[in-house]
Amino acid sequence: MNSTPGTEIIEVASGIYARLHENLTNAGIIVGDEGVLIIDSLRMPSFARDLISDVKLITDKPVKYVIDTHAHWDHSWGNEEFPDATIIGHQNCYVEMMDDKWNEQWRSKIVTGDDPWAEEAKIVNITPPNLTFDNSMRLFFGGREISLRYFGKAHTSGDIFIYLPNEKIIFTGDVIQNEGVPFLGDGYPDEWPLTDDRILELPVKMFASGHGPVGNSQDLRNARDFIHMLVDTMKIHIKTGDPRKIAVEQTISTLKPRFGHWRSFDAKLEDGLNTVYDKLTPDKVVL
Repeated sequence: MNSTPGTEIIEVASGIYARLHENLTNAGIIVGDEGVLIIDSLRMPSFARDLISDVKLITDKPVKYVIDTHAHWDHSWGNEEFPDATIIGHQNCYVEMMDDKWNEQWRSKIVTGDDPWAEEAKIVNITPPNLTFDNSMRLFFGGREISLRYFGKAHTSGDIFIYLPNEKIIFTGDVIQNEGVPFLGDGYPDEWPLTDDRILELPVKMFASGHGPVGNSQDLRNARDFIHMLVDTMKIHIKTGDPRKIAVEQTISTLKPRFGHWRSFDAKLEDGLNTVYDKLTPDKVVL
């Protein structure tokens, strides 16, 4: 299948596909009787158009639904390319995507960068979901049950999970990744561990995340353990009165033996832990 360069389309079950994009953002594709459901529209309209082209390699059916796993730009700024689709997300995802200040902070960061999509980011029409829910929603798509679940705040305030109970497959967005350190900057460290625990209550054989390869149930548990260890270790050092620098360094040292080989461990974790420290010590004078 000659998909977009850098991508691989894997059929994880009949009619269910994970479209993996190396070092960028993944998407999901579910084919129904009369249409297609897309999970995450990707970072820019041009990326969404590539995704649409790749869908046509699988089927000529139209895209009827787009699901935003969360509000981050690299997952949802392609929404405008689906004007005829129902775009589904959590209510908090809608609120975040309607927050002009939040959006402009992200846009400013992107357009001043040197990535090849910096210019395109200037003209993106940020398009929020037009159908939202609070806790859960069930779709019956092509005879297939699809359960949309919200388990609480984690990577953002509006992360949702797309669960196919018969196939025991779940799309996890950025909350759970297979051997990858998630972006912690917009996260909720007090609530993220419990959200992960709730995900693990579901019977899961395979998951596809927003970045990196597909994973199995053990990979899911490992991702849960990473967040638990990260938050628990940071809280211990905060409780003992350690300044930020020491707390961050000791948390990295604690995590490294088990998780040091994960994607972005060296590149992303230190900055993320500084943010976690701040969020766990909102009234503390940072040293």
